[in-house]
Amino acid sequence: MSACVADRDDCANNASCQAAGDSGIGGTSGTGGTSGTGGQGGQGGVGGSAGSDGGSCDPSKPPSEENCLVDDAYAVFVDGTASTSGDGSKASPFKTIGEGIAAAAGKLVLVCDTTYDEKLSINTATKLYGGFNCADWSVVSGEQAIVKPTTAGYALEVSNVTGSVVVSNLELDSIDGTAAGESSIATFVHDSSDVQFVGVKMLAGKGVKGADGTLTPFTMPPTTDLNGNQAKLTAGGDPKPYTTCPGGGTTTGAIGGTAPNQGGGAGLPDFGAGQGGVPGSPTDCGNGGSGKNGGGASPAPDAAGAASMGSINASGFTPSNGGDGTAGSPGQGGGGGAADGAGGGGSGGAGGCGGNGGTGGKGGGASIALLVLDSTVAVSGSELGTSDAGAGGKGVAGQGGMPVGGNGGFQSTLGGCPGGKGGAGGKGAAGGGGAGGVSVPVVWKGAAAPTVDGSSTLTPGTKGAKGVGGNVGSNDGVDGASQPTLEVQ
Repeated sequence: MSACVADRDDCANNASCQAAGDSGIGGTSGTGGTSGTGGQGGQGGVGGSAGSDGGSCDPSKPPSEENCLVDDAYAVFVDGTASTSGDGSKASPFKTIGEGIAAAAGKLVLVCDTTYDEKLSINTATKLYGGFNCADWSVVSGEQAIVKPTTAGYALEVSNVTGSVVVSNLELDSIDGTAAGESSIATFVHDSSDVQFVGVKMLAGKGVKGADGTLTPFTMPPTTDLNGNQAKLTAGGDPKPYTTCPGGGTTTGAIGGTAPNQGGGAGLPDFGAGQGGVPGSPTDCGNGGSGKNGGGASPAPDAAGAASMGSINASGFTPSNGGDGTAGSPGQGGGGGAADGAGGGGSGGAGGCGGNGGTGGKGGGASIALLVLDSTVAVSGSELGTSDAGAGGKGVAGQGGMPVGGNGGFQSTLGGCPGGKGGAGGKGAAGGGGAGGVSVPVVWKGAAAPTVDGSSTLTPGTKGAKGVGGNVGSNDGVDGASQPTLEVQ
């Protein structure tokens, strides 16, 4: 008050003097972040205090903390209940989340709480928020927009993003698999450096049992095609090679011995039998020996069952299949008959063809809420759950080989001994069993596991049983897994 001067009258009756006097209130305080200006007049008055920030928005905060972000200046809007898609403004929102993500250009994508039948793809820095009332865009605590495509596939895929991705207050659901061995995976993140899930729900559907293996039997040649060649008077019968077995391989009935005293050759491949007849051996063909029957081929080794539960690459998760069985080998050709006196010996018969292998069972489909490959991912305040995984498919036993090969060739009309019969073809290998499917909320591969805070819940379903092999107990697959997290090598 002492600042009033005499020529202005009494300060108590002079309002303008009073306003200017004490604190410079005569100047209006700054609004919207503008500093207050000192009041004019009033000798000795000081300037008004600085105004508040006037509601300046902090886009680093979620809209639930900064309501001013729910504005066209900061966000694009999505309302699945709209009859038609608009321009993304608050007054005329997009109808699909995909439109909002594509048009965001650095703005937030705000989604009101209804159900969206679409598959989302994020490949650039994006902040996606649900939890808004569709009528007035007010924040609704505890509510989420639901993304649930009605066809197989991810509800959300985040790929190759170097910036920050934030997904908050959304429910991401994948439907049950339908095809054999199909997995249900709600969210897939790969090759991305900073992905945050806050207050989300991810629910995966059921995986499907893997397909069982199959056996397509070979059509075998008639045994007459495998019969050995007859001797040519004094000359032994020509070798009997056979190279057209359905499963491949070559079997050869051995050459017969030539008169007067040559022994027969040994059949091929060499399984330790199928020796040629020996001259001078006392047999029913005189002093020469008949060719010995060829040895049977051993069964093909069974294929291995699936040894791991699956693998991850940029295409997603692939359950492990059992191995496919290979075809059996042809039997050994019979030995050639020995010459006896003036006549040559007959050649050996070719071995029987091997059977086809059974194929392996396929891996059971997985149920995975969050699949992560080579990415940095953080999950907080969220609920991740899975359903039943599919069982592994069964491997199938192989086909038996021909039980006998061709007959040995006849000896010469001048004498000699017949060739030996060809050996049995080998049995085809059994296919291996497929791996059981995994029911795991978080499955990952990379340098570091996703971080999941203590306020989040991970609820697995039932694992898939292993597929048995075609040789049960010998080449079965592995059981699946039911646990909160799983690292895949």
